[in-house]
Amino acid sequence: MSAGPRTPVLVGVGQHVVREDDPARGLSPADLLAEAARGAIANSGADAAGAIDTLAAVRLFADSGGALPSPFGTCRNLPHAVARRIGAQPRELIYGPLGGNTPQMFVNGLAERIAKGQSDVALLVGGEALRTQARAEKAGLKLDWSEDAPSDPTPYGEEPRYANSHEIRHGIALPTSVYPLFENAFGGAMGWSPLQHRAEIGHLMAPFSAVAAENPFAQIRKAYGAGALVEPGEDNRIVAYPYTKHLCANMFVDQAAAVLMMSTEAADRLGVPAARRVYLHGSADTHEKLLVSERVDYATSPAIYIGAAHALAQAGITPGELSYIDLYSCFPVAVEIAAAMIGLPTEDPASLTLTGGLPYFGGPGNAYSLHAIAEVVEHCRDDAGAWGFVFANGGFLTKHSFGVYSTTPGYNGRSDPASYQAAIDAMASPPFTETPAGEGRLETFTVVHHKGAPKFAIIIGRLDSGERFLAQMHTGLEPLMETSVIGHRLRVSPGEPNIAALI
Repeated sequence: MSAGPRTPVLVGVGQHVVREDDPARGLSPADLLAEAARGAIANSGADAAGAIDTLAAVRLFADSGGALPSPFGTCRNLPHAVARRIGAQPRELIYGPLGGNTPQMFVNGLAERIAKGQSDVALLVGGEALRTQARAEKAGLKLDWSEDAPSDPTPYGEEPRYANSHEIRHGIALPTSVYPLFENAFGGAMGWSPLQHRAEIGHLMAPFSAVAAENPFAQIRKAYGAGALVEPGEDNRIVAYPYTKHLCANMFVDQAAAVLMMSTEAADRLGVPAARRVYLHGSADTHEKLLVSERVDYATSPAIYIGAAHALAQAGITPGELSYIDLYSCFPVAVEIAAAMIGLPTEDPASLTLTGGLPYFGGPGNAYSLHAIAEVVEHCRDDAGAWGFVFANGGFLTKHSFGVYSTTPGYNGRSDPASYQAAIDAMASPPFTETPAGEGRLETFTVVHHKGAPKFAIIIGRLDSGERFLAQMHTGLEPLMETSVIGHRLRVSPGEPNIAALI
C-alpha cells in the first residue's frame, strides 16, 4: 500500500536527558528543547531544518500558572527560541495549552494540518529543566533564561477550568491530592482491602520502574521492588493516602523530546528513507466532565473508553492487536483506569509502558508523552507492521488524547472531536450541594499528609437524598486508611469547609 502525497508521516524523533555527571548540565529549557530537536532532525535521515514551516512547543510549567514559576526568566516565544537555535525559519510558531495530553493532541492536530495542505514539515518539541532550576535556586545561582522575540507565539487549544472555588476550599487543588480520590474509588470498586490495594499498586508499578532502569533516556535509572514503592519510609513518605513519594510523577527532571512530521510528498523530496517513516492511523481527543465534583463516578472514565475505542476503530484494529503501548502514568490509577477502559490486561504491567513511567523515567511537565511517542516510533520501526498506541492524559484525569501508529502507510483523517465528545457531555452528573447536612455514604476519599503525617481527609460523599457533596475530616483519620470505608455511612454538616464524620 502506498501513501498519497498529503499523507502525514512521523519521520524523526529525538530525546535528551541531562544528569548530574553530564558536562552539559545547566541548560535552559530552550537549550534542552533544541538538543532534542536536533536529534529528531538527525533521526529522520534528512537535512530538514531549513524546510520546517511549523514549529510547535508544549507549554512549560513556568508558563502554566502553577506553583513552579521560573526565577530565571522565560522566553517570550519559546518556539521562536528553539527555531533560532536550530537554524529553522518556520512561518508558524505555536505554543500549546496546559496538560499532559498536549503532545499527542499536537500530533493529532499537526497531522490534520499536513493532510489539509496547511503545513509540509512540522516540528514538535517539549521538555523541562526543573531539576536544574531547583538546584540552581537552592545554590543561590543567578541564571538568565529570559529571551525576547519579535512577536508572541500563536496559542493552540483551550485552557479549561479544572476546579472551582468550592472544590479548592475542600482540597481539590493539586494532582497529588486529587488522583488518590480516583485511586481509592477504584480500589473500592475492585473490592480490595487497604492492604490488598497497596499490594496491587506495588505489583503494578514495580515493573514500570524496571523498564525505566533500562531506558537510556530515564532521569533516574533505578528499579524498585513492590514493597519499596508502597511502604512509607524516610525517603518514601506518604503524600496523600495511598500514594507515597515513589508513586507520584517526578517533575524535577532535565528532559526533552521532539518529533518531526512531514507530508509524504515532503518526505520524498527531502530523501527521508522509507524505514524512517511511521504513520498515524487512528486518533482521538476527549475530556471528562471538567470539574471533579461533576464526574459520573470516580472508578471509571467514560472519556477514555470512548476516545480509545474511536482511535482503535479508526485504525481498524482491536486492543489485542497492539504490540507497543505507553499509558500515561503520573499516578498508578491513571494506568489502572486506562487499562480497564481500553481493555488491556494488567498481568504483565511492563507491557503498558515503553519509557518506564512518570515516577521513574521522569515527568517533564506537560511534555512526558512526547517521550512516549518517540519510543513508540522507534519500536514500530524495529518491528515493521506492528501497532503502537499512546494514551496521554492531562488535568485531574480530565483531558485525554490517543494515537495509533504503524509503519504501514496510511492515514484515515481526523474526526471532529465534537462528534464523539457529545456522548460524554450528555452523561448526567449527580446532583450536587455546596451546603450538605445530614447522613449519607462515603463515595471516595484521601488523607492528605504533611511531612509524612496525616493532616486532613478530603471526602466526597452522597447524601441519602442522592446529592453529592464535598467535605473534610480533621480527626479520626486512621480508620480511613486501615479499613474498607468506601460506601460507609457518614454524617456531614455545612461550613467552610463542610465537615464529615464516619458513623
